[in-house]
Amino acid sequence: MSDHIFLSDCEDVSEEIDASRNPSDNIERALLEAAGKGRLEVVKEIISRNPNLINATDADQYTPLHRACYSNKVDIVKYLVEHGADLSALTELKWQPLHCCSHWGHADCAAVLLENGADPNALTEGGQTPLHIAATKPGGYKIVQLLLMHEGTDPNIQNGNGEIAYDLAKRSSQYYNIFEMADPSFSIENINKLEGDIKSNTKNIKG
Repeated sequence: MSDHIFLSDCEDVSEEIDASRNPSDNIERALLEAAGKGRLEVVKEIISRNPNLINATDADQYTPLHRACYSNKVDIVKYLVEHGADLSALTELKWQPLHCCSHWGHADCAAVLLENGADPNALTEGGQTPLHIAATKPGGYKIVQLLLMHEGTDPNIQNGNGEIAYDLAKRSSQYYNIFEMADPSFSIENINKLEGDIKSNTKNIKG
């Protein structure tokens, strides 16, 4: 009968660690999996015992924060940020956690990152900002709004193809009216009306 190390029985999970492997590697793997699956109590237990693993990475250099962001686990994003997770950690393709939020349309997670100093103008390997990414995604309008209302966002950054985010939005027929309204008079009160306009435009395009 093989020996196993059991990390925790929190949330009826009992994260099982194979003792035949490097214990550090196994704990990192358990942390990354827990962050992506929303197992907050497991994440807390691992970090409390191994705070140096907060920025552990998988084979593609995704950290627990990246995984929590692309899975929309806001409570875990908050916990990791509060405990010193690197907001500018890079994957192999130079994606920061904010890029993950933009790709999947997770505005609540993005707001946490921006409130804590994430760079809204960070560039991927292909020169894409979070705004470039959000501008082309079907569920990206809240992220586009959030980024355009953030004082640090530069909407005029060009990607590797020489395009700004507005160009991508215009070409995909999505959200370009948000960019056109993004001036000093644009306020949060406009959002409900704007969302209605976007949905109407999308319906007309599909129809």
